[in-house]
Amino acid sequence: MSSALQRRVALLEQDSPGDDLQAELAAARKYYADPAGFVQWAFPWGKGTLANFTGPDDWQREFLEQLGREVKARGFDGARPVDAIRMATASGHGIGKSTLVAWIVVWIMSTRPHCQGTVTANTFTQLQTKTWAAIQKWTALSITGSWFTTTGSLLYHREHKETWFCAAQSCREENSEAFAGQHAVTSTLFYLFDEASAIPDKIFEVAEGGLTDGEPMIFAFGNPTRSTGKFYRITFGSERERWIRRSIDSRNCALPNKRQIAEWIQDYGEDSDFVRVRVRGLPPNADELQYIDRARVDEARHREVWTLAV
Repeated sequence: MSSALQRRVALLEQDSPGDDLQAELAAARKYYADPAGFVQWAFPWGKGTLANFTGPDDWQREFLEQLGREVKARGFDGARPVDAIRMATASGHGIGKSTLVAWIVVWIMSTRPHCQGTVTANTFTQLQTKTWAAIQKWTALSITGSWFTTTGSLLYHREHKETWFCAAQSCREENSEAFAGQHAVTSTLFYLFDEASAIPDKIFEVAEGGLTDGEPMIFAFGNPTRSTGKFYRITFGSERERWIRRSIDSRNCALPNKRQIAEWIQDYGEDSDFVRVRVRGLPPNADELQYIDRARVDEARHREVWTLAV
């Protein structure tokens, strides 16, 4: 463990809740920079509702392991701010994105006292019935779940409601100011965007403005339904170099129904926009407002230019 992380653990030990001190100290020491290890440790794999599961899918584990490496590389010491961790994932349907969002929230909340976070999704229905519902489910399953209270829009530490929390927020553009004002100078400030392709650029802009102190993190997940907008730019476009990004094909994941996917490919074709977006985790060749599709534009850019002699 680096000296910066050792100092960070010491700070955690000084500010641990009393419900289960030994468990929190173990989590802080072992998993502050190890989200993959935390997920494996914190949930009752092989029992109850997880009886048929032994841990994360391969792509989820790879994501968590990379996140851990980014935490270690920055070595936040609880005082001096570090560069934001920015991670974006475009994918097909049904791979477990909302579940991974929930694991990230539970890991951060359990290992970083007085962290502050915001979670949003493309629609209120998605946010409440899928994203936030997953956070509620996995918090309850976690070994650290008893430390927190979860309501319909807020997850907070029982003894520090005002300073140690994660909130669910609508992504309506007129609600953008709700994404401002979070401050966690000595801890982690984080944002998670689910189904991010349809989240307005303004929401991203306000969130980015909050990544200036502490140990900031921002995560974006979604089906790449559009070939325009902020999510497209950070996963495939002009801003992709500033983000750690990946594109996940549903066929390579454990959860999706492979027979259904095979039918889609047979009906629509491997390179149809339907399959690109919903299976391969790639943006459509044609946006809904685009007159000439992107594939034709790209082809034109690579053609040799001919001029006629007069």
